[in-house]
Amino acid sequence: MMNWQQLLSDARWGSRHRSTASPQKNRSNYDRDYGRILFSSAFRRLQDKTQVFPLGRNDYVRTRLTHSLEVAHIGSSLGMLAGEWLAKKGSLPAPIMPSDVATIVSTACLAHDIGNPPFGHSGEDAIETALKRHGLELPFEGNAQGFRILTRTGDPMEGNGLKLTAAVLGAFMKYPCTQSYSSAVRKGSIVAANKLECKKFGIGEQEREAASFMAGHLGLIPRSTPDAAHLCWSRHPLAYLMEAADDICYRIADIEDGYFSGLLDFASTRDLFSPFLTESQLCYVRELEAKEEKDSCIHYMRALAIGKSIQSAVDSFVNHEEDLLQGRLEQSLIDSSELAAPLNGLYQYAIKNVYQAREVIEVEAMGYKVLGELIDFFMEWVNHPSSGQSQKIAIMLQGTGVPRNNGGKAARLEHMLDYISGMTDSFALETYRKLTGIL
Repeated sequence: MMNWQQLLSDARWGSRHRSTASPQKNRSNYDRDYGRILFSSAFRRLQDKTQVFPLGRNDYVRTRLTHSLEVAHIGSSLGMLAGEWLAKKGSLPAPIMPSDVATIVSTACLAHDIGNPPFGHSGEDAIETALKRHGLELPFEGNAQGFRILTRTGDPMEGNGLKLTAAVLGAFMKYPCTQSYSSAVRKGSIVAANKLECKKFGIGEQEREAASFMAGHLGLIPRSTPDAAHLCWSRHPLAYLMEAADDICYRIADIEDGYFSGLLDFASTRDLFSPFLTESQLCYVRELEAKEEKDSCIHYMRALAIGKSIQSAVDSFVNHEEDLLQGRLEQSLIDSSELAAPLNGLYQYAIKNVYQAREVIEVEAMGYKVLGELIDFFMEWVNHPSSGQSQKIAIMLQGTGVPRNNGGKAARLEHMLDYISGMTDSFALETYRKLTGIL
């Protein structure tokens, strides 16, 4: 069984000295982590990555950056409420305070999409499809790429990655397993102790040491032996809060964006949000509607839906704390909450009426085309680093940590995927246009 003493460890991964820096006055180690992510180049690039709607459609819809900031804010509220409850029952070890729990969850939320490629989630499929054309069966997973950025490749001024605390890394990791473990579970060769934690994978082969460091300091429950080919641990309980913040944010915000993008009418949007409102609140909505203040209605209902969902997720956390500490909860906090039905209703409606909109599909199709041809171009360097074209590609990659002497093929492939997935939508499109002569 996990315990909060270990689960809130501020042992820091990646520093050459492997020591925990003393927190500054009025600033915890977890708060330092928040700053490291906020000021990282990988986080800044999220401002030019698609969330759902095409960038530039209008100034209202969310990008990956604004989505991440909103998720971090919701995560802070979830962490504070959960932390206050833990403190009241005496579970928080000294000198940890509820605000520290809030910062851990908020920091994990801030980074939750940091490994996503350009052009939304379809970018992951586009990368996998392009690699298959080259005979490479390599799944690309944004969660694992995010952990790679945080622990290995992100702004390495000294040591590896952003050198974050174990608690923040644990709260960040939704899927604490390697690709081989997740694949073995799907094939039935391994019986998972908890299928939720290995639905996808969050640990790349080069990040196994970082994952072991994190899991060891946090006391996560091992699902495999340390020397096994397939690694997996239980989820950190706070990862459920990070997941809940993301679930709340995109399910509610995507409906709001759908309305302001003209895809959803007012009546449908109002009906979707109505289950989150009390009768008196609905009366106020009707008053606003009568005054033709429909936009204000949507803002008001969205805010109330988020507030009620936050409390519902915390209630679920409280009700399932023992299962969380024993690694037994196989549902998300949202799916096990009293608001599971209305929140799922928002998601299902968005699937049919928002995510399948023409302009959304066009972005996904463009992503397939652009990323596919970029990978085809850069694979020349991966496969034949000494060719004339590859020497020019190497010049294009200068400044991005090209493996010394071009490295081996595996190193070149990893570097190429880091480079492609780290592109913004605009940079990927600009590079594609230059390569194809489209100006």
